[in-house]
Amino acid sequence: MLYLYIDTKRMINLPRFKLLPVFPRSYRMMLAFSAFIMMLSTALGYQAWAVDPALAKTAIDQIINTKFTTIVEQMLNAGWWEQVIIIFVNNLKASALIMISGIFLPIFPLLMGIMPNGFMIGLMAGFFEVERLLSKSAFFLSLLPHGFFEMPAILLTATVGTIWGGRNWRSIFTGESVRKFGVHAKTSLTYLPLIILLLLIAALVEVLVTPHIYTLPRFA
Repeated sequence: MLYLYIDTKRMINLPRFKLLPVFPRSYRMMLAFSAFIMMLSTALGYQAWAVDPALAKTAIDQIINTKFTTIVEQMLNAGWWEQVIIIFVNNLKASALIMISGIFLPIFPLLMGIMPNGFMIGLMAGFFEVERLLSKSAFFLSLLPHGFFEMPAILLTATVGTIWGGRNWRSIFTGESVRKFGVHAKTSLTYLPLIILLLLIAALVEVLVTPHIYTLPRFA
């Protein structure tokens, strides 16, 4: 904490915001587990094209119509900064939903955030390959620039939400003071500035860098 002294007898206790908070062992383990679930879900989404191509095609059509069409329409006549804001706000809303869901039930961030995102990425990779638009490796390479920032933000969001909810439920079952809920919230929200920064950088890279990836010889 940062202390601002008013006089020798009184002081104001001000919070200190850290861009890179401490990552205890519980957070590191949960991050690793979330990453594992993300990779497993991606593999399952990709494998869906081999198991049931018709169902996979129906799923990808639904994803495009419900998730991407509205965003693409908003971005068509927007400048680059407006496109960044659209992507950033959309991802921030999704991240907030993932984190808040964990408060109610710790498993929700994995079920509502990590698994659907991973499965969708796998479905998209299979779709581009089946339609002969991009190879699997080229597809994942195209995700790398902005995904380098966006994926950690999603994984961290799910991690924070899961641990936040787990601690809340533990406090309920052990009969701890109501003040503990405030402590849990304060601890969890220290990761928010980092999540916001990662999402903002990801949106900038997705607008300014990712489109140029498709001009490389491998994507021609």
